[in-house]
Amino acid sequence: MSPSDRYTRTAVILHWLIAALLLVEVAQGWLMQEIPKQPPGLRADQFNLHKSFGLVLFALLLVRLGWRLLNPPPPMVGVARWQMRAAKTNHAILYIAMLVLPLSGYLGSVFSGYPIKWFGIMLPSWGTQNAAVKDLMSTVHWATSWILVASTTLHIAGALKHELGLRDSM
Repeated sequence: MSPSDRYTRTAVILHWLIAALLLVEVAQGWLMQEIPKQPPGLRADQFNLHKSFGLVLFALLLVRLGWRLLNPPPPMVGVARWQMRAAKTNHAILYIAMLVLPLSGYLGSVFSGYPIKWFGIMLPSWGTQNAAVKDLMSTVHWATSWILVASTTLHIAGALKHELGLRDSM
Protein backbone atom coordinates (compact mmCIF):
# COMPACT_ATOMS: atom_id res chain seq x y z
CA MET A 1 0.00 0.00 0.00
CA SER A 2 1.34 3.42 -0.88
CA PRO A 3 1.23 6.21 1.73
CA SER A 4 -1.63 7.91 -0.16
CA ASP A 5 -3.72 4.74 0.29
CA ARG A 6 -3.51 4.92 4.07
CA TYR A 7 -4.62 7.27 6.79
CA THR A 8 -1.86 9.50 8.14
CA ARG A 9 -0.27 8.59 11.46
CA THR A 10 -1.81 11.73 12.98
CA ALA A 11 -5.28 10.72 11.78
CA VAL A 12 -4.85 7.22 13.22
CA ILE A 13 -3.64 8.52 16.58
CA LEU A 14 -6.47 11.05 16.80
CA HIS A 15 -9.00 8.38 15.80
CA TRP A 16 -7.97 5.93 18.52
CA LEU A 17 -7.43 8.58 21.19
CA ILE A 18 -10.89 10.03 20.57
CA ALA A 19 -12.43 6.54 20.38
CA ALA A 20 -10.93 5.50 23.71
CA LEU A 21 -11.90 8.72 25.47
CA LEU A 22 -15.43 8.56 24.02
CA LEU A 23 -15.86 5.01 25.28
CA VAL A 24 -14.88 6.09 28.78
CA GLU A 25 -16.99 9.27 28.60
CA VAL A 26 -20.16 7.48 27.48
CA ALA A 27 -19.75 4.77 30.12
CA GLN A 28 -19.03 7.33 32.83
CA GLY A 29 -21.91 9.54 31.68
CA TRP A 30 -24.39 6.70 31.98
CA LEU A 31 -22.95 5.30 35.22
CA MET A 32 -22.70 8.61 37.05
CA GLN A 33 -26.47 9.02 36.77
CA GLU A 34 -26.74 6.22 39.36
CA ILE A 35 -24.66 8.08 41.97
CA PRO A 36 -26.93 9.37 44.75
CA LYS A 37 -27.25 13.13 45.02
CA GLN A 38 -26.53 12.96 48.76
CA PRO A 39 -23.86 13.37 49.93
CA PRO A 40 -23.12 15.79 47.07
CA GLY A 41 -19.32 15.45 46.78
CA LEU A 42 -18.88 12.21 44.83
CA ARG A 43 -21.60 12.98 42.28
CA ALA A 44 -20.33 16.53 41.73
CA ASP A 45 -16.76 15.27 41.35
CA GLN A 46 -17.83 12.74 38.70
CA PHE A 47 -19.88 15.34 36.80
CA ASN A 48 -16.94 17.77 36.85
CA LEU A 49 -14.57 15.06 35.63
CA HIS A 50 -17.06 14.18 32.86
CA LYS A 51 -17.30 17.84 31.84
CA SER A 52 -13.51 18.21 31.86
CA PHE A 53 -12.93 15.25 29.57
CA GLY A 54 -15.88 16.33 27.42
CA LEU A 55 -14.16 19.65 26.77
CA VAL A 56 -10.89 17.84 26.01
CA LEU A 57 -12.75 15.61 23.54
CA PHE A 58 -14.33 18.65 21.91
CA ALA A 59 -10.89 20.21 21.40
CA LEU A 60 -9.50 16.92 20.02
CA LEU A 61 -12.46 16.66 17.67
CA LEU A 62 -11.80 20.16 16.32
CA VAL A 63 -8.17 19.18 15.71
CA ARG A 64 -9.34 15.96 14.01
CA LEU A 65 -11.79 17.84 11.79
CA GLY A 66 -9.09 20.33 10.82
CA TRP A 67 -6.67 17.51 10.08
CA ARG A 68 -9.26 15.68 8.00
CA LEU A 69 -10.00 18.82 5.96
CA LEU A 70 -6.30 19.25 5.19
CA ASN A 71 -5.63 15.51 4.74
CA PRO A 72 -8.56 13.80 3.00
CA PRO A 73 -9.06 10.11 3.79
CA PRO A 74 -7.68 7.55 1.36
CA PRO A 75 -9.97 6.27 -1.39
CA MET A 76 -12.23 3.33 -0.60
CA VAL A 77 -11.08 0.88 -3.26
CA GLY A 78 -13.21 -2.14 -4.12
CA VAL A 79 -16.16 -1.00 -2.03
CA ALA A 80 -19.68 -1.04 -3.46
CA ARG A 81 -21.22 2.37 -4.10
CA TRP A 82 -24.01 1.82 -1.54
CA GLN A 83 -21.40 0.89 1.08
CA MET A 84 -19.42 4.05 0.34
CA ARG A 85 -22.57 6.12 0.76
CA ALA A 86 -23.45 4.28 3.97
CA ALA A 87 -19.91 4.79 5.32
CA LYS A 88 -19.89 8.51 4.45
CA THR A 89 -23.35 8.99 5.97
CA ASN A 90 -22.34 7.16 9.13
CA HIS A 91 -19.13 9.19 9.40
CA ALA A 92 -21.20 12.37 9.11
CA ILE A 93 -23.49 11.11 11.88
CA LEU A 94 -20.47 10.27 14.05
CA TYR A 95 -18.96 13.73 13.59
CA ILE A 96 -22.28 15.50 14.19
CA ALA A 97 -22.88 13.45 17.35
CA MET A 98 -19.35 14.16 18.58
CA LEU A 99 -20.00 17.88 18.10
CA VAL A 100 -23.52 17.91 19.56
CA LEU A 101 -22.58 15.92 22.69
CA PRO A 102 -20.06 18.37 24.17
CA LEU A 103 -22.00 21.43 23.02
CA SER A 104 -25.27 20.21 24.55
CA GLY A 105 -23.43 19.12 27.70
CA TYR A 106 -21.71 22.47 27.99
CA LEU A 107 -24.91 24.45 27.37
CA GLY A 108 -26.81 22.24 29.80
CA SER A 109 -24.18 23.04 32.41
CA VAL A 110 -24.22 26.76 31.63
CA PHE A 111 -27.98 26.94 32.19
CA SER A 112 -28.04 24.52 35.16
CA GLY A 113 -26.91 27.11 37.66
CA TYR A 114 -23.89 24.99 38.63
CA PRO A 115 -20.36 26.17 37.90
CA ILE A 116 -18.33 24.52 35.17
CA LYS A 117 -14.94 23.34 36.32
CA TRP A 118 -12.26 22.15 33.92
CA PHE A 119 -10.00 19.88 35.96
CA GLY A 120 -10.67 22.07 39.00
CA ILE A 121 -10.35 25.43 37.21
CA MET A 122 -13.58 27.43 37.37
CA LEU A 123 -14.63 28.58 33.91
CA PRO A 124 -16.36 31.94 33.47
CA SER A 125 -20.11 31.84 33.94
CA TRP A 126 -21.98 33.63 31.17
CA GLY A 127 -25.49 32.20 31.39
CA THR A 128 -28.20 32.35 34.00
CA GLN A 129 -30.08 29.43 35.43
CA ASN A 130 -32.83 28.36 33.04
CA ALA A 131 -34.45 25.00 33.82
CA ALA A 132 -36.20 24.70 30.45
CA VAL A 133 -32.99 25.18 28.43
CA LYS A 134 -31.06 22.93 30.83
CA ASP A 135 -33.69 20.17 30.49
CA LEU A 136 -33.70 20.50 26.70
CA MET A 137 -29.91 20.27 26.54
CA SER A 138 -29.93 17.27 28.90
CA THR A 139 -32.42 15.50 26.65
CA VAL A 140 -30.37 16.32 23.54
CA HIS A 141 -27.21 15.16 25.32
CA TRP A 142 -28.79 11.85 26.40
CA ALA A 143 -30.40 11.13 23.01
CA THR A 144 -27.19 11.99 21.16
CA SER A 145 -25.23 9.58 23.35
CA TRP A 146 -27.50 6.78 22.08
CA ILE A 147 -27.10 7.96 18.49
CA LEU A 148 -23.33 7.93 18.97
CA VAL A 149 -23.41 4.39 20.37
CA ALA A 150 -25.58 3.14 17.49
CA SER A 151 -23.44 4.90 14.89
CA THR A 152 -20.23 3.62 16.50
CA THR A 153 -21.62 0.09 16.41
CA LEU A 154 -22.26 0.47 12.68
CA HIS A 155 -18.79 1.93 12.22
CA ILE A 156 -17.18 -1.02 13.99
CA ALA A 157 -19.29 -3.52 12.03
CA GLY A 158 -18.29 -1.86 8.75
CA ALA A 159 -14.63 -1.76 9.72
CA LEU A 160 -14.69 -5.44 10.68
CA LYS A 161 -16.45 -6.35 7.42
CA HIS A 162 -13.86 -4.39 5.47
CA GLU A 163 -10.91 -5.75 7.46
CA LEU A 164 -12.08 -9.36 7.29
CA GLY A 165 -12.84 -9.04 3.59
CA LEU A 166 -16.37 -10.36 3.91
CA ARG A 167 -18.21 -10.51 0.60
CA ASP A 168 -21.71 -9.25 -0.09
CA SER A 169 -24.39 -11.89 -0.34
CA MET A 170 -26.39 -9.61 -2.64
